[in-house]
Amino acid sequence: MIDILVILLIFFIATTTFRRNKTHVKIALPESKGMGAAAPVQEVRTSITITKDKDILLDGELVAEGGLEEALKALRAARPGAKLELEADTDAALGVLVKVWDALRGAGYSINEVPARIQRAGEGG
Repeated sequence: MIDILVILLIFFIATTTFRRNKTHVKIALPESKGMGAAAPVQEVRTSITITKDKDILLDGELVAEGGLEEALKALRAARPGAKLELEADTDAALGVLVKVWDALRGAGYSINEVPARIQRAGEGG
């Protein structure tokens, strides 16, 4: 038993790092009126919603599957800096999701820039 304690003591002594006392120096930091003053604006995204009934909504407005690409092009022309977000129900058909991705590509959006949120119908998010 004492052998184990001695080995542990040697181990702790060998692996312990000791802190050095740092010299404290008082300095006056420069101040800036422009830096750090403005808080970042929270980004608002336009949503593309896919329901479990295969309905597609663009910013809350019902859009036909075939008309989504044109609606996205119109949105891009009206608001070039608009960011998109994809919201899909967990029971939404995969085929509808692929059609939405195709419409995004056709309208000039990168799928990687459109984050997706998936949730069950009826859940608040």
